Amino acid sequence: MAHQVEETGELTRSATITVEAEEYNRQVNKALRQLSNRVKISGFRKGKIPLSVMKQRYGQAVMRDVIEDLVSDNVNKMLKETENVLHVGVPQVTDIPMEESGELKFTVDYELRPEIDPIGYMGVKVEKPKAEIANEAVDAELENLRQNNSKLEPVVTREVIETGDIVTVNFEAVGEHPELKDMRSSGVQVEIGSGQTLPGIEDALTGQGFDAVVDSEIDAQEDFPVEELRGQKLPIRLTVTKVERKVLPELDDEFAKTTGQGETLLEVRSAIRTRLEEQRQKEAEQLAINAMMTTLLEQNSFELPPSFLDEQVTQAARQRLQMFAQQGIDPAQFGLSVEAIAASIREDVVEQIKREFLLMEIARKENLKVEEEDLSAYFERRGAEVGANAQQYRAFVMQNQDRFRQAQASALLEKVRAKLLADAEIVDVEWPTEEAEEAEAAPAEEAEAKPKKKASSKKKSAKKDDEGTEEAEAKPKKKASSKKKSAKKDDDAEASE
Repeated sequence: MAHQVEETGELTRSATITVEAEEYNRQVNKALRQLSNRVKISGFRKGKIPLSVMKQRYGQAVMRDVIEDLVSDNVNKMLKETENVLHVGVPQVTDIPMEESGELKFTVDYELRPEIDPIGYMGVKVEKPKAEIANEAVDAELENLRQNNSKLEPVVTREVIETGDIVTVNFEAVGEHPELKDMRSSGVQVEIGSGQTLPGIEDALTGQGFDAVVDSEIDAQEDFPVEELRGQKLPIRLTVTKVERKVLPELDDEFAKTTGQGETLLEVRSAIRTRLEEQRQKEAEQLAINAMMTTLLEQNSFELPPSFLDEQVTQAARQRLQMFAQQGIDPAQFGLSVEAIAASIREDVVEQIKREFLLMEIARKENLKVEEEDLSAYFERRGAEVGANAQQYRAFVMQNQDRFRQAQASALLEKVRAKLLADAEIVDVEWPTEEAEEAEAAPAEEAEAKPKKKASSKKKSAKKDDEGTEEAEAKPKKKASSKKKSAKKDDDAEASE
């Protein structure tokens, strides 16, 4: 095999590979002889069919198969001789031998792993928020428990609907558009004053009687399912069937027992504080890790190869679309596509991959490897996140070799991050304001937030998803197919170190 490599960019290469006519013809003849043992041609015995007859009957089909095999075998042979290959494009055949003369030529574009020599990663100065829990946070959590244990009782002391009432209505659109005929539902609960329903509904119900039939209008907003009605006012009819009021339990020891978190109110408050402190400590550690990684990436600047990056972004966008579908969300309703999501998450995917590449290079430099205790801790944590114990999650991962490689790589990432944070110079700072947290988390959540009708009132986690290292770490292939692949050498699988 002869090949020439052209440097097309800092991390991009184009190789032209030539297969001599003699080798090409030898492979074609070999394939035809093998095929002659399986086919029937009138007048000839199997295995005794002349080569000229086989070429006439099956030459074109065999030629396609031989070219595909030669391209695949020669690409993989070239990759074994080339260091730091990260991504391989689709080979393009440029010259096909005619009859028994001429060479087979094809080109293949590939990309190299960026060369990173990490610096300044030991003893880095890191700001870490104080993981303190105010009494008000415990009070708020206790009030949430109280709200969750509330009961609904009919309102009997008055006859008109007021703020705070839970009103059950039958809803129907009464417009003339044919698609509005199916817009009806019964038993819909509306909490007056909560702002959780479509604009106009709560105002229309306030002050009405307990058996009222209310005609009103709603604004068809930009996510309204009937596109031509968006921006219009639509007539609706609300039939009140029930009016109730929340009755909250007293905050006492009897209530405490019903929560399952203690026998007394004091014990429940203590359990809530402990849980909130543990949660806050994890959040503080993740914020510190984010700050540390930002600093390290500023000190260790490098670029990612373009085709590899495009493939990773597209793959992540497709996973988001699949996630929406699993949640019962129709992406098309919200104008979501692979391209739109890819554009919104690209910056975060770039940062995630850069973090992983840098951490893996630090692991190499420090000779850090995954030990059994690291894997056990990883399985314990991940199992808890998906509602399984460590043994169950380990068994699930071990069913698939690629899944196990990914687990090893993720466990190594955790180990490196923990070591860097343990060796860092920690500077205690005040907890960031909610606005600052939302500003930091916004880019990562942009694509996920779009389909939601209302933003959650809970604080967003600042966590960056460093799982799925194998998305950034390509796997070794035995053959290069006609489809685009992410390729790497067998000895370049960090997870198996």
